[in-house]
Amino acid sequence: MYPEKLTLGMELRDKVTEFVRQRIAALRQQHPGQYTNISCVRSNAQKYLPNYFRKGELEKMFFLFPDPHFKVSNHRRRVISNNLATEYAYFLQPGGTIYTITDVPELGQWMKDTLDEHPLFQPYTEEELREDPVVDILAETSEEGQKVHRAGGQTYKAVYRRVLGEEER
Repeated sequence: MYPEKLTLGMELRDKVTEFVRQRIAALRQQHPGQYTNISCVRSNAQKYLPNYFRKGELEKMFFLFPDPHFKVSNHRRRVISNNLATEYAYFLQPGGTIYTITDVPELGQWMKDTLDEHPLFQPYTEEELREDPVVDILAETSEEGQKVHRAGGQTYKAVYRRVLGEEER
């Protein structure tokens, strides 16, 4: 969708990382000269974003079907939290976007509530959601999203813009 932009996927699980790497390699072989702008690394985005990006360097961040960590004692491990949202805001340029999607209602509400409460994020309006072509394909483009669709499951999306904080104005 954005052949002129650099895209980096970060994933904790070895098998998923390898699957994505193989998909990228196959796309490159099928379409010579294309898909040279994408890559995937096995890394923990919650811990190592500073090793990859500078302040304000990112335009978009995607959190697609993250681990729900159902146990209350493990909620601190969720990929969307107040502290992590602050870190994501650091790396996102003002006006940048966070896209989240899950098939777990409770996690969808958690991500929405967390970003609603954060002063550096503002939810997209209904009009912005309709106009952003990425929103329509969030559930369709990932393996997990396709699996949920085949099973007749429901998805929960939350899309937020990075806004300026008081000290940035």
